[in-house]
Amino acid sequence: MTPHELAREVSTLFSLPDLVIRASAVMDSPTATAQDLIEVIELDANLALTVLRLSNSALYGGRGRIETLRHAVTLIGHNALRDLVLATAAVKVFRDIPAEFLDMETYWENSTTCGVLAGLIADYVHLRGGEALFLAGLLHSVGRLVFYVRRPKEYREVLRRVQMEGMSLGDAEQSIFGFSHADLGAALLETWRVPEKLVVAVHFQLNPESAPCFDKEVAAVSLASDLAANLAPSLRTTYESETYLPDRHASYSMQSLGLTPAALAEICLEAQAASLEVIEIINPCTHIVF
Repeated sequence: MTPHELAREVSTLFSLPDLVIRASAVMDSPTATAQDLIEVIELDANLALTVLRLSNSALYGGRGRIETLRHAVTLIGHNALRDLVLATAAVKVFRDIPAEFLDMETYWENSTTCGVLAGLIADYVHLRGGEALFLAGLLHSVGRLVFYVRRPKEYREVLRRVQMEGMSLGDAEQSIFGFSHADLGAALLETWRVPEKLVVAVHFQLNPESAPCFDKEVAAVSLASDLAANLAPSLRTTYESETYLPDRHASYSMQSLGLTPAALAEICLEAQAASLEVIEIINPCTHIVF
């Protein structure tokens, strides 16, 4: 079985709402206008409100003055607005995953923190179009959710090998399935017609050195994922950047992006505040304890 075959198994179960598909189609049309996109989003009042709240969040500088979707398009751009729509929809699509393998609140904390970190890293290194990496970071581990739902028995063995044999998650997945959650997640995002650079960023996150293109984007998401694994569990307590020890891939990504430990500490501090706010907006069922 290939990642694409398994992704097709869940193409109906994990499909984007029709409204989101329409919004994406509008964005892909060379003749579409901002008003066309706005009119689609406004068909869902909850979606429109969530997008507006995200537009005003720390994720986009905490401007706090965006009052309409038209203002959102003007200030954050068409592509950013589409990404916010996709992000909001994705959280709803996966909301009812059984909690057998993981706590979903913790999962979304980690994923949202990864998304925020990826966006902040891209902004720090002045990566063009880097704000889109929030979406890639948010969805960086959706492949794990597909495994949980479609191959639960086999995934128990994956987790056993991680816990008992000390294998990395990616290596354990490769040993059981022949591909990783990164491969599977990228395949699912392709079915959603997510932009290529985001698909590539998710696909090569576990081995950024092998990325055939979009190497900076891959490095940003890979590094954000490693940082989030250390930062997200600490959102409820205190995070000390001095304790972060990058693994081999994170070290490569830091070098590729020209980031120093001091820069990472600065980014992580900013990410803490932004992540708490964004988590509450996109997944209001989450209860963060301070």
